[in-house]
Amino acid sequence: MKRLVFAMLMTAFTESCALVMVGSAGVAGAYGWSQGNLSRNYRQPIATAWEGSKHALGVLRLKVEEQKIDAHYGKIVAAIPDKEETATISLEKWTNAETRISVRVGVIGDRAKSEKIHEEIEKALR
Repeated sequence: MKRLVFAMLMTAFTESCALVMVGSAGVAGAYGWSQGNLSRNYRQPIATAWEGSKHALGVLRLKVEEQKIDAHYGKIVAAIPDKEETATISLEKWTNAETRISVRVGVIGDRAKSEKIHEEIEKALR
């Protein structure tokens, strides 16, 4: 019976989002894919995560079209060259030393492109 309940819970979980474990200095542990957004927590205050995100967009040659930040939330929208789509990076302060960053590329989300942006953010925050 326990195995059946476990299997049902795992099926429900994997259908709603994917969770992947990662290990790095600036990453708090895992990232999740849900509804077109790839989210990951970073062990950095929001101001540092903001600068790292902007740096990553520069490395990827994505043009920032919109940006706003306050003490708890931030949002950057960048144009993807030669495409009619944008990348949106949302930052949320979890604690004074931890920030959740969510990346969404395009209208429905492109996981591979979102992962590439996260990779550059992680490099910038090392």
